[in-house]
This record gives sequence, C-alpha cells and structure tokens, in this order.
Amino acid sequence: MINLFYELAEKAMELERKGKRMVRLNVGDTNLPVPACALDAARQNLAKAKSGYGPSAGLPALRQAIAAREGCGYENVVVGPGSKHLLFALVSILAGIGKKVALPLPCWPAYGLILRQTQSTALEIRATLGNNWEFGSLPPADAAIICNPLNPTSTIYKGGSLRAAVAEAEEKGTHVIIDEAYRGLSFEPIEKVGKIRLRSFSKEFCIENWRLGYAIAPVGIAKKLESFNQITCTCVPSFVQEAGIACLENEKEILAEHRKAWIARADAACKSLVAHGFKFARPQSGIYVFASHEEITDSGKYALTLLDKGVAVAPGSDFGGYGKFVRICINQPPAVLEEAIGKMADALPSQNKSKLKK
Repeated sequence: MINLFYELAEKAMELERKGKRMVRLNVGDTNLPVPACALDAARQNLAKAKSGYGPSAGLPALRQAIAAREGCGYENVVVGPGSKHLLFALVSILAGIGKKVALPLPCWPAYGLILRQTQSTALEIRATLGNNWEFGSLPPADAAIICNPLNPTSTIYKGGSLRAAVAEAEEKGTHVIIDEAYRGLSFEPIEKVGKIRLRSFSKEFCIENWRLGYAIAPVGIAKKLESFNQITCTCVPSFVQEAGIACLENEKEILAEHRKAWIARADAACKSLVAHGFKFARPQSGIYVFASHEEITDSGKYALTLLDKGVAVAPGSDFGGYGKFVRICINQPPAVLEEAIGKMADALPSQNKSKLKK
C-alpha cells in the first residue's frame, strides 16, 4: 500500500546512495543532535546488560514522568514504539470495519493508510489556505483524528474553536484522537484539548529512529492499548525508555534550544519562499511549510522533477489531494534552505520552458 509520498522518499535515498547530493526536505527528520542526556541514559542502561521483557504499558518511572508532564493519572499513560504505532492501535480499537473516522485535511499520509488498513471509512473535511487551515466542526463519526500543530502546515488550530469542536464531538460519542507530535516545538502555548492524546519523542527530542511515543487515554482505552502492545511489539526497549526519562527531566532546556533552531529555519525558509512567489501560511511551530505556487498544477510531477535538481519535497497530493501544494521540511541550516528553495523556483514550468527556448 505504497503511495507517492513513500515512493518518492525511497527514490531520494536511492539517488543519495548512488552519490548524488540530495537536500531531503521531504521527510520529517530533524537533523538536530540527539540530546547528550538521552545518550548517557541509554549507555548506562545498556551497560547493565540485563535480559528479559519489560512491562507492555511502559516502565513505571517513564509513565510517572509522563503523567506529571501531562497532568493525568499514571493509569492513563501507555508507552509505545512511536506515536504511529499507538495511532494504529487506537484506530484498530476505536474504529475498523463499518466504522467512520472524521479526518480534517490536509493531513499526514499515514492517517489515510491506517484507515485503509483497518478498513475504516474516512469522513474528510477539506480546509483551505484562505482559512488558515481551520476545519470548523466535526461530522458525526465513531472516531476523529486531529493533528495539532498540524502536519503538513505547522499551523495551530485556534484554541476556542478546537475546544468547542472536540467537546461537541465527544458529547455525541466520537472518540477524538489529538496527535500532538509537534506540540513541544510550537512557537506559542497550546491548550490541552481532548480525552485521547498522542505525543512523540521523535521530533521534540530528535530521537526519530529510537521509536518512542505515548498515549494519554481513559483507563478503559489505555488497557486496550496495553493489550495491543502485548500482542504486537511486547514492549519498548528499556534503554530507549530510560533515554525518554532523561529527555523529560531536561525538557525545558532541550525544547528551548530546539524551538530556537526551528524559528531560525522557518524565518529563512519563509523569506526565500516569498521572494520566489510561493504562498503559504506562516508556520506557528516546527517543522514544515506547506507551500503552493501558481505554476504548480501537479505536485507529484513537480516533486519528481525536482529530484533531478537534488532537492526532495513531499507532494501535497498525498496529504489529502492538495495537488498544487508541496510540504517542505525545513530541516536544514538557513543557507541550505535558501539554496534548495532557489532550486524549487528553477524547477517551475516557466523556468523550464525559458531554458528550452534558449
């Protein structure tokens, strides 16, 4: 069940393996160092060389640290190998065959793939750049998935309108899942909304391939998530969880530095995009810009063409049919971003036509 988003990512990596210099702005890698405290904690745990399985809901110390962070009960916390795993688990538990899931668009391609895999029916709600990607209300459904800050736009849903939409949906029996993978990288405070929330250590703490995330959920749902872990991943490696504890103990300092980096990257990317005629909503968080240009009519073809220039971006068509947009992960130093966006401008149809005439 591969779509262009993942196919293009493989093509970019293959070109890189063959020696081509690629600026990969298509996948949400942070390109920031793993926090030293996480590395130290992992090494110390590995040095113990203990065998055996851990608890499927997560190490008690990590769950307690998360509960303190989120202001919830210990029993409401379930740890998993990344928030994507936990999202798949939640959709499997709360939706499935014959069940409907409300899905504000644009959204991360994995959402749609998870719904297809679980044979859930998507109720898509199309938002627009003109409305700063606000979606309004949710239709009647068994579940809903809302990403805040939003991947791919890095915009934040208005607190009052989001709170009202979620409260109304929950009153009607909809299980609303709030994906907060980018919460710690937001440039402004975000209100906690909803009974079911997901968070990830990947983007906030730059440990993407370590695979660590967690869910906050009512006890009954949390127990089902624990059972899902038991029959799938069993448990997250203890050294990864110890690294997570260290990250939370040093959260304030780590996230302050990371936000500073993302603000600088966003400023550089936005300035360059404006200079080249691209349109977008200014990011209110790391780590993306969702941009369009009047000359882009097929984002998939445009993204494939751009590979020849050594730049990879994600086509907006895979984020809910936004074929005139591309998602740019601003995961490079300002100078590299400016160079890459210049190449994006060079790949526009009018530029290619003028070169052919010459």
